[in-house]
Amino acid sequence: MAQPPFSYPGDDDTPYLKHFEGKFASVFVTLNPFLSISGHAPYKNGDSIPDSVVHAAKLAGPSCGVSWQEIAELCGFPSIGHVNRALRLTGSKRISAKYANQDETDRMLNVCASQGIYPPGEGYASPLLELAMGAFARDLCQENLINAGPFGSFPKTLQNSDLPEKHQDCDWVELWTPDHSLYCSIDIDYHYYLICQTDESLKRAKPHAYFEGFYADTETSDLWGIGGLAPV
Repeated sequence: MAQPPFSYPGDDDTPYLKHFEGKFASVFVTLNPFLSISGHAPYKNGDSIPDSVVHAAKLAGPSCGVSWQEIAELCGFPSIGHVNRALRLTGSKRISAKYANQDETDRMLNVCASQGIYPPGEGYASPLLELAMGAFARDLCQENLINAGPFGSFPKTLQNSDLPEKHQDCDWVELWTPDHSLYCSIDIDYHYYLICQTDESLKRAKPHAYFEGFYADTETSDLWGIGGLAPV
């Protein structure tokens, strides 16, 4: 099965709309939800979210989700951009020293630890994002999707009906439609998806109705909230 004729931007400072110019009309920065699940091993910075938490969250559904806006308010951050910056010192810790803020990361992790909240894992979809993607793809009238690993590796057909299935592990990193009207991708070190759509796709369903996030403007790149660039 052929890889898609598009990819995630290769450089942090490349504006999304410039990268996808001529292919997509819109890029929606889709925030992977935090999870509030009790009775499981606490989150440890640098570790993946325990599988038991992922499975429990998928069974619980949206009720266990914690938005980035809620996290910003709990931490006393002025915007979700600060949540993005704080998350960059978790996991792989891919962030330039001039942009990093250890105090914000520590504050966020302390808030999460005190309230039993798990930050989103980097480089893959939250179980709650998977569930929401099922409703989104359904309303786009897409029965079949193509799912793949990082960089479009090992693509295979995915039935849309599998996405909202709470006992199904979809295990996708990139996702796109056979007609190339929709492309969803995440950087292996970051915590949000880019949902890219053509005009025709946007007429059927708009992502802000299904996911927390914001539409990229002409300046939005992977430095949003990191290098002084705020989300719209």
